[in-house]
Amino acid sequence: MNILYDQPTPDEYNALRKSVGLAKKEVQMVEQAYRHSLFSVTVRGENEKLLGVGRIIGDGACYFQIVDVLAHSEGKNQGEIEETIMNELISYLTQNALNDANITVMSDVWSIKFYQKFGFELVYPDYYGMSKGSIGK
Repeated sequence: MNILYDQPTPDEYNALRKSVGLAKKEVQMVEQAYRHSLFSVTVRGENEKLLGVGRIIGDGACYFQIVDVLAHSEGKNQGEIEETIMNELISYLTQNALNDANITVMSDVWSIKFYQKFGFELVYPDYYGMSKGSIGK
C-alpha cells in the first residue's frame, strides 16, 4: 500500500465512486474539485491501482471540511485503507489548522462511528446541518 499526496484521474475517481455505489461525476467537475482542494491523499496498491482517496476543502484558515473518504469496496482491507486516509487527513489538519478552526465532516448514518473514532462528534442539538440541491448549469 502506497500513500501519495496527489490526485486521481477523473476516470480513477469515478471508478472508485462506482465501486462504493456512488454516482459518476462529470470530468470537469472532478478536475475543478481537485484543483480547489486544500489537500488530497491517494492510496495505491500493486501496479499503482487506486485503492482509496480523501480530501480536505475549505478556506485554509477558519473552515476545513473532510470530504470524499472512499476506499475500493472490493479491497480485503477497506477499513484499513479508510483509516490510513483519515490518519493522513488528520495529520494535515494537526499541522495546518489553527486551534479554533472549524473542522467538519458530513457523514451517512453508517459512517458516524467511523468518524467518531477520530474525535468527531454529532453537532445536534446544538447545531443543525442543511443542504441544498444543485443550482448550477
